[in-house]
Amino acid sequence: MTGPGAIKPRVGVVALAYPGFFLGEEMCAPKREEMLRALRGEAFDVRAYEGLVLDEKSARQAGAKLAEERVDCILAVLTTFVPDYFITELLAGCDAPIFLWAVEREVRCLSLVCGPMTTATLYNLGKHYRLAGANIPDADALAELRVFARGCSLRNALRSMRVGYVGGKCPIMFSMAIDEYALQEKFGTALVNLPIEELYDAAKVVPEKEAQDRWSGIQRQVGKVCVSEADGLLSTRYLLAAERLVEQYGLNAISINCFPHLKAKVCLAVSCLNDAGVAAACEGDLHSTLLMQLVSRLTGQPAFNGDFLRLYSSDNSILFSHCGAGAFGLAGCSKEICLNASPETQNGLAVFYATPSAGGVTLCNLIYGRGTLRLAAMRGEGIQADMEYEGTPLRVRFKEDVRTIVQRVAQRGAGHHWNGGAGDWMKELALLCELTGIQFNALTE
Repeated sequence: MTGPGAIKPRVGVVALAYPGFFLGEEMCAPKREEMLRALRGEAFDVRAYEGLVLDEKSARQAGAKLAEERVDCILAVLTTFVPDYFITELLAGCDAPIFLWAVEREVRCLSLVCGPMTTATLYNLGKHYRLAGANIPDADALAELRVFARGCSLRNALRSMRVGYVGGKCPIMFSMAIDEYALQEKFGTALVNLPIEELYDAAKVVPEKEAQDRWSGIQRQVGKVCVSEADGLLSTRYLLAAERLVEQYGLNAISINCFPHLKAKVCLAVSCLNDAGVAAACEGDLHSTLLMQLVSRLTGQPAFNGDFLRLYSSDNSILFSHCGAGAFGLAGCSKEICLNASPETQNGLAVFYATPSAGGVTLCNLIYGRGTLRLAAMRGEGIQADMEYEGTPLRVRFKEDVRTIVQRVAQRGAGHHWNGGAGDWMKELALLCELTGIQFNALTE
């Protein structure tokens, strides 16, 4: 298994012009090359159509080629006025979200003139799009393109995900209810339902030496081990069992219902899977598992998973934490990681460290109810947390009054598991909701 990597959207680039009307079609090819140069410093996987789109036939050919490349979105470089039929033919070949960049340089090219004309058509056809009028390069337009491309890539990541749902939802948490049809319709995510007994059975047949060797290696990765050898080996067995299920079923992510029988026996499995790039969440929270995979794709790191634990009005911060299943990779230093008994069960193996997060942090929650999926998100500034609560505490300061944030969580029907990572990803998450047709609730400005 390999660790998580930051998202690199696959962007199809095509340049368009309308020849025969002295609009400057001779500048189409040079402007195409300018755009490609401007994109070289961006974290995109650029797939450029080799030719120019100068009519409806070449538009459809370009679309077919970009469809073969399986692009996340299309960047249409409008170098002159372009008939909207060119764009509809392009999308007939590749039905992907499209970013229209009207190159604003020579007025006689009339590139922006066709922008609102085309977006009206795209709106009527129910397509996903953005419009920018700018020269090449342009910092603001590129910033908009980054958000658009990342949001589109998240949507495609959901469509390609296979998620193991092991043991169903937590029996004491009504709000964990899922709608498999909604997940398939909105996200296109494949759900692999697995009884908890499969995890038990896989753990039973793990060879003793394999468990011992893996447990010895894990102990060398951390600063302190305060658990019994028996609990360490049992947790390692469940880690190896979970890895086998991931491989056997071809999973990108896995949700494990640890309550009430497993609890801290699978904290190590959840932690190590996230480090390996396989999003894993406990307590049967399938929605949290999906978000952890997306957050990991955005940040290039394992995602944080925690609950509202305490409000601090003194500095307008909130402490988030969970019982102890954070990825090793989120610790500030491996020597700060302590493996200890769960604070809730006083046995098993939990992962403890204060989660460092200097700088911006985005936290999000996904839940189902009232016939729809709802994604809520908030952003703040990470500050120093202590080990007042054993687990993986993360403390975040907000501009908004923290009591107001809690009321927004309550009134907008958000849940209790929050997944997050470094950076400001509010726009990408909002776009993802637009692309998938689910509800987005911004809890902070």
